[in-house]
Amino acid sequence: MKNQEIKLELTTEELEEMKRYYYDELRSLIKRIEKVSAMLEKLGVPSNVDVNTYKKLLVPDEIYAKQVIIKDDEKIEKKENQKREKKSVQKMLIKWQEIVERAKHDPAVKEFLDIMNDENIPVIDFGHEKKQKKEKEVKKEVTEIIASNYKRNKNILWSDYVYDKLRLTGYPLTVEELKQYAIVELELDESDKESAFSAIHSALFRLKRNQKTINNYALKGSRTSYYGLSEWFTKEGKLLKKYSRP
Repeated sequence: MKNQEIKLELTTEELEEMKRYYYDELRSLIKRIEKVSAMLEKLGVPSNVDVNTYKKLLVPDEIYAKQVIIKDDEKIEKKENQKREKKSVQKMLIKWQEIVERAKHDPAVKEFLDIMNDENIPVIDFGHEKKQKKEKEVKKEVTEIIASNYKRNKNILWSDYVYDKLRLTGYPLTVEELKQYAIVELELDESDKESAFSAIHSALFRLKRNQKTINNYALKGSRTSYYGLSEWFTKEGKLLKKYSRP
């Protein structure tokens, strides 16, 4: 068979469409070459490929059009992200309302809310109106434990009580010992007695982790921890002799 010469007759629109197609192909190939070249550079094998000549072939109008499309895509994605964030906040608010309702019937949930309402814990803002911050009053040094100083409505300021009790005692105490002191000194009712151990443990954790004002140690072979003020310990975490338990 003899080779026959094939002639294509294209309209102006078809020709422009083909040009756009091959420009897109060229653009894609340039990006691919740049990626491969960059990877070879990282592997220590420079490719020395210069694609600037081919970039000059790209029509500026086409490039501009592509950039506009990308910007539109970014706007769409931003709106989608905002919608997702809004739904997430709404779910958290609904969940929080459910917890508040459950606290009316479940003592364990009530205990959780009491701990969350402790003034020493940072409040999480779920979009409610921000309360005006009151000026912090300079706290006077406590010389004795007075129950009314540690009670705010139905809540107990456990962190304040624990810190003051340890300071006034002058040597480390266990969680159980702090609980027994609190039952008497804070005149706890039955519901508060039940939650006192976990509330004190949480207060100690906050004082040690967040405020760095409490430290603890345990004797060899025992799981019982003794808690004291940070200044009672050496940098290595050993209790100073003058603060030893009697």
